[in-house]
Amino acid sequence: MRGNKNKIFRAAYNQLILVLSIILVLSLPGGVLAQTSESSNYKIQEYYFGTGGQVQDCATEGSANYCANLSAGGLGVGRSSSANYDLEAGFVTQNEVFLEMVVTGATVNFGTFDYNSYSSGAAQAGGCNCSFYIRTYLSNNYVVLTASQPPTSENGDVLDAMPLGAPSNNAQDEQFGFNLVANSTPNIGANRVNQPDDSFADGEAATGYNVPDQFKYGVGDTIARSQANPNNPAIGVTEYTISYIAKPAINTPAGLYQMNHDLIAVATF
Repeated sequence: MRGNKNKIFRAAYNQLILVLSIILVLSLPGGVLAQTSESSNYKIQEYYFGTGGQVQDCATEGSANYCANLSAGGLGVGRSSSANYDLEAGFVTQNEVFLEMVVTGATVNFGTFDYNSYSSGAAQAGGCNCSFYIRTYLSNNYVVLTASQPPTSENGDVLDAMPLGAPSNNAQDEQFGFNLVANSTPNIGANRVNQPDDSFADGEAATGYNVPDQFKYGVGDTIARSQANPNNPAIGVTEYTISYIAKPAINTPAGLYQMNHDLIAVATF
């Protein structure tokens, strides 16, 4: 039976949990991660060029459990790029590439819905007070996709995913959407934060999820990405905050609506 004006929407949206999956994709067929300098007889994996240093010292500075990287000055520091290669020069630069995604355990509880107004909330937790963060090193690009269906009741009713637009207070409108920026209406959320700064990390909210006060949702959408600037490969941490809005219509079936929000990170090296 459909809801009506006299029917109470019982905890229509109760809880949202962020759950992640991670997929790493190598973009170049036959390519090599952190490519080395080599010939038919010799190969340099890691080496120090400078006034003094050592890639790994376990004898003088180390112990049974620890080793040290040593440097006493460098002949060149900085980043250099071409169409095919990236070079990081500095004090003992690591050659291992990686992608890390961490969900902070944030939840959003909208309580009991009212079809005359929308509900909103930002998923913020952990030391960053954010929803999730991406830490990457030497990746040329990454994207974060959303894989979950919108909030669904115990009876299988699903809130309508909204196209890009503003939240509604119309009793006829059913909506679910989010973005990854700071908003003023409603006053929730935060813009992405690149750590230590924008010259290292280069993450950003993706198109459609980067407009303040505008929300949308689509299963399989790319919601965040690195800019893949060849002169600024993705290095460092980017913190993202997801802001949600949700609203039942006057005829939305009553029930307990939940969404476990699955996020997928895909990297290109």
